[in-house]
Amino acid sequence: MHSSCKILLHGLIILGIAGWAIVSCSGVNEPALGDTLLRPADEMVMVFVPAGKFDMGIIFEGISYARRLCRDTAADPLSAHCPGSAFVDELPVHEVTLDAFWIDRTEVTNQQYQRCVEAGACSPPVDESSYTRPHYYGNDVYSDYPVIWITQAQAATYCDWAGGRLPTEAEWEYAARGPEGNRFPWGNDFDGTLLNYCDLNCPLGPKDPMTDDGYVETAPVGSYPSGVSWCGALDMAGNVREWVSDWYGQYALDPQTNPTGPSDGSGHIPRGGCWLDTPDNTRSTNRGSNAPEYTRHKVGFRCAADL
Repeated sequence: MHSSCKILLHGLIILGIAGWAIVSCSGVNEPALGDTLLRPADEMVMVFVPAGKFDMGIIFEGISYARRLCRDTAADPLSAHCPGSAFVDELPVHEVTLDAFWIDRTEVTNQQYQRCVEAGACSPPVDESSYTRPHYYGNDVYSDYPVIWITQAQAATYCDWAGGRLPTEAEWEYAARGPEGNRFPWGNDFDGTLLNYCDLNCPLGPKDPMTDDGYVETAPVGSYPSGVSWCGALDMAGNVREWVSDWYGQYALDPQTNPTGPSDGSGHIPRGGCWLDTPDNTRSTNRGSNAPEYTRHKVGFRCAADL
């Protein structure tokens, strides 16, 4: 802890546990960039995201970059399938203003999720295995790995139990990109050493043969500290895709304030890419849609909380 940091008690009572501990390095009573919060229910560290505005989505040049990245990191660039149509749902770029909020430093782990199951508030993951590990959830060896095989509704239930909520799509993107609107949490250039994606270890899919990220599939949360985002969030690119609260839909062109997405839809949005994704799909603007009951060995989540 920085020598100027102090402990503040946050006056909330969640599930009968008083005193969210805020670690403040700013020297003031109001949270600031760099401050963290310890959530009592699951001992998750949350990082503070100050209020601000950014340009959400991408311009057409961003699509060109995504296509180049798709081709350049493919095992066979000449046969790589990198259509521009795969990225058009990231258009149009639009200004978003957000209030301050907290977001989990890492993805929720197997051990943390198990606390909610044991408390009777959460249902177990749909499957206890991972792609290559028959016994993943409930195995102490993988306690600090991200929980997977979780539907969006299960993720929302967990966040509610822990005293938070799922982040909105705009909050998630802002926590990953920052006010400068970086392509990746760490900056604008892809670096395969800063995340867990489909590298040469990947057991299937269009792997990138030029990088060894050290893992065949999921990695322990926080394994790539140099890939940290501007607000202190880890693993916002790769490892597992992360559920957000919004229904999937077309972006609005007009400026938005604290947007929450469409009022309904046919699918929810996972963000951030995963261990099975190509580099272009780990960009912070990348989005997609999965059915409400969708669950796989590559999807997890993290929570957010209002100030």
